[in-house]
Amino acid sequence: MGSAFTTRVACVPLGHARGDTSTLLEIQMHHPKNATRGLVMAASVLICFSAQAADRSYTLAISWQPAFCETKPNKLECQTSTPARFDATHFTLHGLWPEGSSYCGVSRTDKTYDTSNRWNKLPEVSLNNPTRTTLNRDMPGTASYLERHEWIKHGTCSGYSQQDYFSGALSLLNGVHATNLQAAIVKNIGKTVNVDDLYTAAEQDYGNVANSSIEFICSNLSSKQYLVEVRYHLRLPANLPQRITPANLVDPVTPASSNQLCDGPVYIDVAGVGQ
Repeated sequence: MGSAFTTRVACVPLGHARGDTSTLLEIQMHHPKNATRGLVMAASVLICFSAQAADRSYTLAISWQPAFCETKPNKLECQTSTPARFDATHFTLHGLWPEGSSYCGVSRTDKTYDTSNRWNKLPEVSLNNPTRTTLNRDMPGTASYLERHEWIKHGTCSGYSQQDYFSGALSLLNGVHATNLQAAIVKNIGKTVNVDDLYTAAEQDYGNVANSSIEFICSNLSSKQYLVEVRYHLRLPANLPQRITPANLVDPVTPASSNQLCDGPVYIDVAGVGQ
């Protein structure tokens, strides 16, 4: 007769030491009574390897920070915004979201802190100094502990260490900064542009697949549609690429709702709340 048991296995990101950044998988296994611990652990390793080695679907969400600050003017990063700051003229990182899961291996306490927006109570994210410096520039929301929220909700399900998760997301964002889409946005700061023109710029970067794989997110403010975010729907290998290619773009697994999508004229906001 076989017996069933459930075990929790820490899947450590490949190439990294075991630590609190490992991903916990709960695995139900059936084995005969005389099964050895070694057999069980070997099966667990194979499951972990498969979970990390396969391509996976993500959403890369990048913000147009001036417009975001129109919707959240009391955020510290918005109160300190200036036209000279990096995020006044560059997309910023919102997050890299693995599709289909969230809060992997997260304690009930930390999940409660996160869902109640008490992000300052969440554990600090461990990064090397260069990555921390770049993250503070490219994710202004670190002033409000956004990186802790993004790790707890999304990064814990990625299979990566905190260092690899954020450095990988920053590399993808850096690639976007070199695109025709970024140039089109900067050219039209303080102006209104049709969303079709933004798709045309994205097509120059990625081809026709951009039309179905990239979403422009708007908020209606002062009788205008403000561009607040761009979402790239991606299929990425375990070794995250330095930049997005057409081969990485896929149809959305979790598309934005129709009332979030930009339609027609879109305003590209200037840094400074109320500008």
